[in-house]
Amino acid sequence: MSSFALDVPVDPRYRVLGPEVAGRYVEVLGGGESDRKAFAAAVAEAMATVARGAAPDAQIDLKFKTEASGIEVECRCDGRSSVVRHALAAAGR
Repeated sequence: MSSFALDVPVDPRYRVLGPEVAGRYVEVLGGGESDRKAFAAAVAEAMATVARGAAPDAQIDLKFKTEASGIEVECRCDGRSSVVRHALAAAGR
């Protein structure tokens, strides 16, 4: 299992980095194009949810980790949090 963290400004110009990194991480772990798109979209939605109403200079904290069942990212911003999980085939990792 591996993990890493990423802080992304809530500013929409930078917020796109979170889903991009999430999608690439799925690819590195052996996920296909549909996995990449689905996980990136789910992370983008979670980031938008936790950032809603946040100050313009706030950051979204993303904590990525792999588990036996797949990949998970926890999104936190201004006291709100959301967890996104995506299963990956064991053979692909």
